[in-house]
Amino acid sequence: MRRIISFLIIVSACAAAFFAGRTYYISNKEHTYLPWTADDELNYIDKLLAKGLNGIAAQEMEKYIEEYRGSRKELANTCYRLGSIYMKLYEYREALKYFYRAEMLDKNADFSEDMNRKIVEALENLGMGSQANYELEARTSLVKPAVDKVKVVASIGKRKIDENEIDKAINSLPKNMRGQFKGSSRRAAFIKQYVTTEALYEKAKRMGIDKIPSVKESVEEDKKQIVVQSMIEKEIDKKLVADPSDVELYYEANKDRYIERAKAKVRYIEVSNKDGRKKVVDGLKSGKGESEWVYEGDTYIGGIGKAEDVIKRLLSQKKGSTVGPVGVKDKSYIFIVEENSPRRQKAFDEVKNQVEYEYKMKKREEIVDSIIKSTMEEENVEIFDSLASGEKSNAE
Repeated sequence: MRRIISFLIIVSACAAAFFAGRTYYISNKEHTYLPWTADDELNYIDKLLAKGLNGIAAQEMEKYIEEYRGSRKELANTCYRLGSIYMKLYEYREALKYFYRAEMLDKNADFSEDMNRKIVEALENLGMGSQANYELEARTSLVKPAVDKVKVVASIGKRKIDENEIDKAINSLPKNMRGQFKGSSRRAAFIKQYVTTEALYEKAKRMGIDKIPSVKESVEEDKKQIVVQSMIEKEIDKKLVADPSDVELYYEANKDRYIERAKAKVRYIEVSNKDGRKKVVDGLKSGKGESEWVYEGDTYIGGIGKAEDVIKRLLSQKKGSTVGPVGVKDKSYIFIVEENSPRRQKAFDEVKNQVEYEYKMKKREEIVDSIIKSTMEEENVEIFDSLASGEKSNAE
């Protein structure tokens, strides 16, 4: 009897195990249809992201996180990644949810510094400025080294704007603009403009303007331009070298760009048939009449009008020579040449700074063209002429 009872117990246990396993398999199969591993899920998420389906990818990643049973470190990395996706979707609350979860899972993660910055950015975008400031101070990776007390130049509510912030704003401007704000009066004008802009920005955020989809898109477009420009400037700074010998070679190859035109300083008087020439010339020599500079290639004389042939004639005269009377339209003039400088080639030392500047500009254009060309090749860019020109394709 005992043997029979033991046998029945064993059979029952095997049957239970069989049906339990079969039930799990069916349930699992009904849920996924095919065997689906964690790696499959991650690959699926990567594919969604690659296709720009960030919202769907985020939903899938949430499911993955809830069902994940691996290491805390890997789960922290996945939470950080999901938070970053939500940042791109402007879903700042969801981003914070997963950033904080990642932090709890792995306090010493490699991505901590980047995540700290994103947490502050998310708080700012949620209008939680005071909380953002607290986070900024609390997170050691973002705390700036202690510095001497800096003069506060303005305030917006509880926020203090000091000289360092103004200097940072000025230094963010293009190099050719920074020098404009060195004087005290111009710096004061910049501070006023900067503070006004910051105050208006704070008000706009409180009104939710920064959350309007079209505004977000514009901000992203501006961000793209800034990022691209910064990348190009970085490449230019790395590659642009103005070797003195190259600058001088550029001067030799472009000497015709560095020629001082012939010029003459002339004085003239309008005359009539009754005026005696000698009397008019004596008047010009004593300083009477109008004084003008005329240059090689010019076609107009100030106060007279178009007089191309007269200018050529004046430029060919020596100092002290008189010309005229000559007719220009329906009037007559007598000229005296007070100064005369012939056409001449400027020496390299005279125009060294100008040559160096123009050489750098030329090299800059070449570097930019090279960056664009290499990028188009690396990214496999293809522009279809018919579409770019607005023509309809055959398929249409």
